[in-house]
Amino acid sequence: MRLKKVKLSGFKSFVEPTTFVLTSKLNGIVGPNGCGKSNIIDAVRWVMGESSAKQLRGESMSDVIFNGSERRKPAGMASIELIFENDQGRLGGKWSEYREISIRRTLDRDGKSQYFLNNTRCRRRDITDIFLGTGLGPRSYAIIEQGMISRIVESKPDELRIFFEEAANISKYKERRHETEQRIEHTRENLERLNDIRLELGKQLTKLERQADAARRYQALREQERTIRYSQVTEQKRAIEADIEKLHQDHVGEYEQFQTVLAQYQEISAEIVVQKEHFETLEATLAERNRELYPYKQAVDHLNHEQIRLQDLQKQALESQSEWQENGERLSQELEVTTTELATLEENLTEEKFTLESLEEQLWQERDQLMTLEQSLESAEKRTQQLRDQVKQLEQKLQLARQSRQFHQERLTQVIAERETLELQDLSEEVPEASEESRALEASLVTYRKEQSELNTQIEVGDSELITLKAEIRGLQDQQRQELATRNQLAGEISMLQKMLNQDEQKSRSPLFEHLVVKEGWNSAVDTVLQQFLMVETEKQRGSSYMIGEHPYQYDSHQLGYYIESDIAMGSLLSHLYIFDDSHLDPLAVEKDAGFMARREKLALYEMIVTKSGLLFGPDWALYNTQDAQFGILARQRSLENAISERQAIDQKLEFLDETLYEKEEGLKARQQLLDRARTALQKVNREYYDLEKKLSLLLQAESHQAEVRHRAKRRFDELVEEERKHQTQLAHLATEITVAEEEQMLLQEQFEESLLQYEMQKSHYSEQKQQMEQLRESHRARKGQVDQLEHHFVRLKERHNRAEEELTLLQKRLKSQEKVGDYQDQIADLEVEKVIAIERLVTFESELKALEHEVEKGRIALTTLEERRDIFNSSLEALKKKMNQFSIREAEFNTKRAIILEQWEKIVSEISDEELLIAKEHYQSAKAEVLEEKLKEIQSAIQKMGAVNLMAIAESEELRERKEYLDTQHEDLETALSMLEKAIREIDQETRTRFMETFEAINDDFSTLFPRLFGGGKAYLELTEDDALTSGINIIAHPPGKKPGTIHLLSGGEKALTAMALVFSIFNLNPAPFCMLDEVDAPLDEANVRRLGKLIDEMSEKVQFIFITHNKATMTISDSLIGVTMAEPGVSRLVSVNLQDAIAFSEE
Repeated sequence: MRLKKVKLSGFKSFVEPTTFVLTSKLNGIVGPNGCGKSNIIDAVRWVMGESSAKQLRGESMSDVIFNGSERRKPAGMASIELIFENDQGRLGGKWSEYREISIRRTLDRDGKSQYFLNNTRCRRRDITDIFLGTGLGPRSYAIIEQGMISRIVESKPDELRIFFEEAANISKYKERRHETEQRIEHTRENLERLNDIRLELGKQLTKLERQADAARRYQALREQERTIRYSQVTEQKRAIEADIEKLHQDHVGEYEQFQTVLAQYQEISAEIVVQKEHFETLEATLAERNRELYPYKQAVDHLNHEQIRLQDLQKQALESQSEWQENGERLSQELEVTTTELATLEENLTEEKFTLESLEEQLWQERDQLMTLEQSLESAEKRTQQLRDQVKQLEQKLQLARQSRQFHQERLTQVIAERETLELQDLSEEVPEASEESRALEASLVTYRKEQSELNTQIEVGDSELITLKAEIRGLQDQQRQELATRNQLAGEISMLQKMLNQDEQKSRSPLFEHLVVKEGWNSAVDTVLQQFLMVETEKQRGSSYMIGEHPYQYDSHQLGYYIESDIAMGSLLSHLYIFDDSHLDPLAVEKDAGFMARREKLALYEMIVTKSGLLFGPDWALYNTQDAQFGILARQRSLENAISERQAIDQKLEFLDETLYEKEEGLKARQQLLDRARTALQKVNREYYDLEKKLSLLLQAESHQAEVRHRAKRRFDELVEEERKHQTQLAHLATEITVAEEEQMLLQEQFEESLLQYEMQKSHYSEQKQQMEQLRESHRARKGQVDQLEHHFVRLKERHNRAEEELTLLQKRLKSQEKVGDYQDQIADLEVEKVIAIERLVTFESELKALEHEVEKGRIALTTLEERRDIFNSSLEALKKKMNQFSIREAEFNTKRAIILEQWEKIVSEISDEELLIAKEHYQSAKAEVLEEKLKEIQSAIQKMGAVNLMAIAESEELRERKEYLDTQHEDLETALSMLEKAIREIDQETRTRFMETFEAINDDFSTLFPRLFGGGKAYLELTEDDALTSGINIIAHPPGKKPGTIHLLSGGEKALTAMALVFSIFNLNPAPFCMLDEVDAPLDEANVRRLGKLIDEMSEKVQFIFITHNKATMTISDSLIGVTMAEPGVSRLVSVNLQDAIAFSEE
């Protein structure tokens, strides 16, 4: 089995799809630091199931996805695929048939991780299982990264044992043993539960057998009771039918009298209808006449008002005529005067406007010249200020240059004197190398840092899980308390409802309501109709369960029997009852509903209608149920059933909550224990880490102080030499700057004086122009004021002239209107004639109206007389109706009794056997009712003394006996399975112990051989920490050449690396993994050790494929192919592959 290809896409720095083709047994990966070489190791570890982000050098698992660079966006998914050659069929099971195995893992930004085996979706467990026994895994000895050498060698004995178990191929046995132990634990728990159930079933079976004997005695008594009841009900049936026949004979005379009075009442009612129609016709005629009279009255009133108005207009016109003539003459004179003044003002205004426009044009010209002068003056002022500032800056610069020259001259003298007197000490001494103890401390600190990080991670995860579990437990406890409160409340409601429904629990027969199932919404109706019978004791008929609307009577959906299901034959009880749905009506409005009235009119005298809300109606009577619907017997029964169902659901939920809460609390205890152990270990590691860190700090401080003393002296001498050179250069530069600055100062002074003279001349010219401009502005303001006054005066005269013209026009119109004064007199005369005619017509209509009112009054009196007669007949009819209602109620009572007796008789007939029927006819047919009643009481007393009898006990006892036998069989099977599992554990332990010891001895022998080869001498061996091979850890004892044997922690970094490689290669020789990946393991080795390591790797490559990352040239020389990794684009890794064998062949050609 060999790793053929590694395909990366979107993984860390390999954003582009990249394929590593591993064509040889020795494959080297080279490249500069930071180019992404180690990401290849992380990729292989990740695809084999690594779930810790820390092991992949990240903070979270999403860090393995390419996070973007300056030129590229972040990737959305990371994908790694490993392709293995399986020519030798090393992978067992069904995978041995495949020549090539593909393992792929993907991860997207949402955290969704998926595994694929030969492009088929699988679990992480499947990937782990396929590598069991091969030496491969996310943290196996086959993948050795930077720093992992020290972890392998310095692992605790228990941690080092894991590598040996993998090499011995017993890791799968360990996994199977753990699974078997879990099965044993579950089996024992099942046995305990099964024993509890068997014990409980034994108790229940004993109790049920006693109940079955009582049930058989109870059935015998019931047979005697049915025989006597049959004789009683037969006699009652005959008696009630005789009573009903007598009631019908007595009712015939009363019914005929009722029909006679009803006919007379209907005749009077018809006459009243005719009289009402005649009266309404007269009233309509009278109203019409009143409407016709109203326009005549309105016309007379209008003529009177119009006559008065015309007289007032005539009088006003005569008074105003003379006044209007005088005003007209005055306005004509005023118009002539204003017309003359307007002409004069218009001429003056035109002249002033012309003069004002000339001044404004001159003013604008002067303003433009002034702005030009202002700009010139501002420019000259800025130039002058700039020259002044430049002169001042040069003066300051010269002053600073002179001061700097003096300072550098003085400093140069001091530097020369100090250099001559300074005695250089010998600074070429080298700082001694770090002691062996310092390097050992550094390596130990690295190990402790890793342990700290791992323990901190465990504690953080444990704290998080602990908080989550506590929150879940609190939530479950709150939910449990709520459910218990709800259950207690329901228990109270159930108890109250049971007390209301069962007043006498000792009765042997059940009430009628327990045999009824009423459709939703019709409980109130059934409660009203059967209120007095619902508590009647009945017995269930054998094999009977039907809708009353189906059998023995056939009814449609308008009858109450259609909505009741029962196992009691009671069809005749409801044969005369119909229903009406009043859920959409107010109870008081039911009798007025058209649909209800139509159905009520069709009722026979013995038939009734019951509404959905519980109202009962006959043909001419009504019974209103005052009981609230929720307190009816059937409503309480349904409430009881719902409460019991809800309590059962809550009981189940409480049981589930108890189990969940127990599991969570056990998990909390386990997590707390793990967390306490991790904290204790962390405290111990922290103490050891701080001690080592303090010791290392003291060593480093001493080394740093020695180096600092030497470097300080040499640095001071170099600084003095450099300072002397700088001062010489600075003095020469300052001399040149001073000369240039003095020449530039003289030139700027001349330019400044010339610019200042030009500025004074322009300033004088600007003042003259500004004064002339102010004079023009003053003249313009005066002219503009005169023009404004003239315009205002002209406007006022114009308005006055227009008002005078309007008033004159109005007066002329009014004078013309006075010509119509004569017309007012003619109109007044015409209105007088029209008023006389209207008054005559009004008198005629009023006389006709009085005659109609007299006739209407006569009709009202006749109608009142007829209604009084109808009321008399109505009183007689109501009295007869009451008698009819009493008859109907008595008839309904007899019918109800007959229906109940008939149903009881039918029920007994259906239940009683032929033998019991024969006994009843022979012994009880001629017996008196008192004797039958006495005998029945004796039997019922015997039944009551038996108490509650479980009639199902006979069947239940047989069923429970079968179940107990089945559980006994299961108990034997579980005992057998437990023995087999315990035997399997012993066999696994024996096989594990044997394989582990064989592997340990083989690795120890090989390790003792390889160690001297890598070190060029010395010796090493392995030893067990305990006698028990199943739990013992492993220690490494190393003895490099020239050193005393002792603990492995005293070795140097290079020695630890070589020891680790010797151990890993020893494991390889025992059970070679398909490939081994090394990440710069040669870094701490010198050239001689690298050559020895390379030689060993070359020998091992016959069995194991090597992929190693290196910077060492000696290691590169053993590679068959080199794969270069570059990062030309920041953040993006790419490949450069070189096959050394092809390169050598090409060079030889």
